[in-house]
Amino acid sequence: MEPYLALGEELKAEGHEIGFCMPVQFESLAHEVSEHFFPCTKAYLDLIEDPEVKKITGQIGSGLSRIRTLFTLLRNTKDIQLQLLRDQKAADDAFKPTKIIYHIKCGYPVMAALRSAKNVELLLPMPCLVHPVKDLPAIGMGQFNFPLWNAFSYTLTNTALISKALIGYGNAVIEEWGWAPLKKNEVKHFLLEDVPVQYPISEALFPRPAYWPSHVRITGFRERNKVQHWIPPQELTAFLKTHPKPLYIGFGSMINAQPKAVGKAIVELSQELNLAILINTSWGGIELEDELPEQVFVVNDIPYDWLFERVCAVVHHGGSGTTHSALRYNKPQLILPHIADQFLWNKLIHKAGIGPIGFPIKKFSKERLETKIKELLRY
Repeated sequence: MEPYLALGEELKAEGHEIGFCMPVQFESLAHEVSEHFFPCTKAYLDLIEDPEVKKITGQIGSGLSRIRTLFTLLRNTKDIQLQLLRDQKAADDAFKPTKIIYHIKCGYPVMAALRSAKNVELLLPMPCLVHPVKDLPAIGMGQFNFPLWNAFSYTLTNTALISKALIGYGNAVIEEWGWAPLKKNEVKHFLLEDVPVQYPISEALFPRPAYWPSHVRITGFRERNKVQHWIPPQELTAFLKTHPKPLYIGFGSMINAQPKAVGKAIVELSQELNLAILINTSWGGIELEDELPEQVFVVNDIPYDWLFERVCAVVHHGGSGTTHSALRYNKPQLILPHIADQFLWNKLIHKAGIGPIGFPIKKFSKERLETKIKELLRY
């Protein structure tokens, strides 16, 4: 949500009236920027708690089994996807925006642009998904890297996945609004050739390819001043006074197959390396015992623009937001990728000389983590 909230904050400061259409769970967050909020169904975000979804996000099971699970979910969650489209149209009808800035997961803006000439723009927080990059494969298409495969991987992503999903779900509801069904070629052409795109990422990590079309821009990472809405607890400030510049470890909304083992390893390494650590247990990727050594402190729901200037380095899952927040404060990073674009940021961070190459969370061991933390602390 963060790049959209940050952009909304910027546009509001310019005098625009801003509204947000997001999962209902983010209502209080959206209200930090605007009084206009239009909810999407709660069921969408609740999918993260589904055991089958956790197999994908946690890299649990074989790659083939996770692919089968993904396609099963695409079928079984059709009703949720259709409700999302209806929620997005309801927001458009109620707010009547002159422009819609949308995420690639939102299908309605594409439908509205193609069928009612709505002014839309795509804000995409990750590269290597829509617009081809010659020396990198599309996200989710393996770790191979040679020109023919790279080119073919974007064809698969744009044609077989994004366009097909958008058409499949969109055409199931589009006649409700009196619009003609979508066609594959027009959707693909719209995404690649027509819709203006902003990538809110850093060119220090991903320089803009010169061969990209002119309507595709890299605008730099956007992050709000979240400190204005947050007061640090006294226990945290006391810990940082005793242990200045600790290591931060957190995996955001990601989970894994062995959260208790991950938590146990982190605590043991804190003691063995005499290293103060701030641990963000967040959505369950790290589970800890009730009693912790004094050099370990647990945080949750903490603004990175307050925290990261106070740590020595950052160990995380490799989400675009966390990667760029740590980059903003020039902190060395170690990424343990779980899914999707996290593998890409892992490579780009290492290529930029910001941290060691991390290992996938499914290959976690205390020994691997110790080796990589020691490497990280030398940066």
